[in-house]
Amino acid sequence: MISPRPLSPTVEQLDERLVPAVLDLTTRGAEVIADGFIARQVDTQPTGSGAIDSFVRIQGSARGGGSEQGYNTTARPLEFDENKSPRFTRGLTVGEVPQVIVNGVAYREFLLDINQKGSDPYLSVDEVRVFLAGTSNLTGYDAASHTLAGMNAVFDLDANGDVSLLLNYRLNHGSGSGDMTLLIPDSAFAGADPGTFVYLYSKMGEMAGATANSGFEEWAVREAPRVQPPVVQPPVEQPAANNGSLSGFVFVDANRNGLKDASETGIGGVTIQLQSVDDLGNTVTLTTTTGIDGSYAFTGLRAGTYSILETQPENFNDGPDFVGTIGGQTAGSLDNDRLFDILLGPDQQGVNYNFTEQFKE
Repeated sequence: MISPRPLSPTVEQLDERLVPAVLDLTTRGAEVIADGFIARQVDTQPTGSGAIDSFVRIQGSARGGGSEQGYNTTARPLEFDENKSPRFTRGLTVGEVPQVIVNGVAYREFLLDINQKGSDPYLSVDEVRVFLAGTSNLTGYDAASHTLAGMNAVFDLDANGDVSLLLNYRLNHGSGSGDMTLLIPDSAFAGADPGTFVYLYSKMGEMAGATANSGFEEWAVREAPRVQPPVVQPPVEQPAANNGSLSGFVFVDANRNGLKDASETGIGGVTIQLQSVDDLGNTVTLTTTTGIDGSYAFTGLRAGTYSILETQPENFNDGPDFVGTIGGQTAGSLDNDRLFDILLGPDQQGVNYNFTEQFKE
């Protein structure tokens, strides 16, 4: 049960819903408060496609008007109307979803940016469900049971009755601004560690007069404010502080064990990028290409936390990636074509940070 709160622009209270409800967010600053969520009309950023970092883009095939659906995953092929690029439809972890506090209650915030014709600007958000899992590549959404890979949702927009959120594209500047934030109680994520993967399924455009009629819709999360390191005089560098290295291979992993055997084909000419902030607070970005045997190495590294990114080679199917070892211990985390949170100490060597591929049949 929701207690009244002072109204700002437009607030629709939801206490008990016995019939389908349309929750109106078509006026600037509108807000809907329910037992299971808060939805707000927002204008978060200047216009420009790509200004927000989406984790799933959805665009139905019927541009003249229709419904569309989809969810984020690293699995391919995709199941519904998702953009297939791993940049725009990808894995998302709990740790990436910002936490906000409203009236003393913790929520997780998701941002939706829509694209509609200016002459026909309304779009309905008819279904939203959130799932949690230990891997990023689940697939198999069942519309009848509302499950993903057999799992039940930890959040359902329709948990207390059938509702649709109604949005107005003309309130904002265009693509990349963001149109709505959806705040889901943090209690839905109870027990999930920061590395747990989050899946958000949504269906839009089912309402008459509010069908999907133009470009893609995208769900995103806002980045936490960047804290600039304090300006300090760098300490005197010790000669032994920049003798670290990170290395690995890009290769066709025939036996799929993540280690390059002598008989397995290395892939040369693949672009590998290294990113980090080292122990002096310096931002480091280095790029190299793999040798003919598929090997790469970054040497002369200071202590720091590193990420290694692979540019997917053409003419190969993407295979699993593998976190390597430092001092015999596994160090780092992984996502598609990205190894990250690699903590490298002074003069340490990390090996077997490998990206594997498969021959196209």
